[in-house]
Amino acid sequence: MRGMRILLSCLIACSLAFAAIFTAGCSRTPDDTLRLTLKIPRTGHDVIFDESITQVDQVMEIMVQDFEKAYDRPVDITVQVFEQNQYDSAVADVFDTPDAPDILYGDYFNMSTYIHSGRVVPLDDVVTPQVRQSVFDCLWDMSTIQGHVYMMPYLGRQNVLAYNKELFRQAGLSRFIKDGIQSWTLEEWEQVLDTLAKNLPTGSFPMMMYARSSQGDTHIMTLLRACGSDFFSEDGHFALSTPEGVAALRWIQEGVDRGWFPPHAENLEIEDCSSLFRSGQLAIYMVNNASIGRYEDTIGLVNFPDGEGEGCATTFISGFEVFDNGDPEKVQVAKDFLAHVYNSEELMAYAAGMLPASQAAAEQYGDDILLFDEFLENRKNVVDFTGSNPDTRAIREIFHKRMYDLLIGHTTPEETARLLDEECNQAIDEGVASSTLHE
Repeated sequence: MRGMRILLSCLIACSLAFAAIFTAGCSRTPDDTLRLTLKIPRTGHDVIFDESITQVDQVMEIMVQDFEKAYDRPVDITVQVFEQNQYDSAVADVFDTPDAPDILYGDYFNMSTYIHSGRVVPLDDVVTPQVRQSVFDCLWDMSTIQGHVYMMPYLGRQNVLAYNKELFRQAGLSRFIKDGIQSWTLEEWEQVLDTLAKNLPTGSFPMMMYARSSQGDTHIMTLLRACGSDFFSEDGHFALSTPEGVAALRWIQEGVDRGWFPPHAENLEIEDCSSLFRSGQLAIYMVNNASIGRYEDTIGLVNFPDGEGEGCATTFISGFEVFDNGDPEKVQVAKDFLAHVYNSEELMAYAAGMLPASQAAAEQYGDDILLFDEFLENRKNVVDFTGSNPDTRAIREIFHKRMYDLLIGHTTPEETARLLDEECNQAIDEGVASSTLHE
């Protein structure tokens, strides 16, 4: 009997030992894998050295696979793509649900709103001296709020205006066709637009204009600098109730009667104007350094008007945020993912095709990026189109509706300026009051 007890004890011990060995050997089973979600809006993307890449989510998949292979524990990061006009439904509307993002890649002007929800974690520990030095210094200013880095810049797209060379020739404006990124005085702008309105064939129109939705409204905001307005006050509030701001609103409203825009532009989307431009029916439209290649030599470039003749441009920065969804382990792995990306020259180089945040990528591939030096030089003309607004998306919903009323003639330039200042500044103040930053 005693022998049986000894034998049973040995069997139990061996079983426990085997179980321990089995468990240790299977520590990377699917049940032990830490799963994260990286969300990204559907965005076209070109890479100088890889023509197979046409969408930015393909780059994210490369980053994820590289990180998962290198990481010291099993991790599975799922890349989810959403449409550009669905930021809130993909992010804020799913907080505290299993579908909440752990990492978000997107445009700063859309992403910055979420920082003030208190869900986005500071990334100062990811931004080592080496990482900070590897990225163009000016991009860190846009990524920092109250001394902490909340967004990691990956690439930029500089926005200017493009003109259809053939339509300019047909209208008798060949003298305005030049190489590089031009800047025209306001007098020259009016001369160009009036000439186009007079001489373009039926069914073609001088310049973009739209106000049906908030999509693309940042470009219309930039046009409101046409008469010298800074658009924002020193503290980042709307400041259009000035002689310069009202003059720009009048400039646009009068442009309706002067035939500068497609008919009933208040009912158009930016995509409608894009379609007209691609089909050769619109003479002037917004482009950026990433989109000019599709037009080859059919377009020329000019800055937005600024009233001084120097012109202005805007820059859209895209990069990453990390969200705290209540799991510190996931937050750390998300940070480790960004550290992996930003310490890899190879992964940072996949931004080459746009304006890469990485100085090494810019140096290596700058000569191959279309008009890279021209856009780099034009950075001196870039203006801020967000101010200190903690809720950019709320502002945009107000802005396009007021521009709709202006274009249709329901409000005067003075009334539009006053309403924009009052309503947008109220939204800014409400955003500041409700802002919560993650510590």
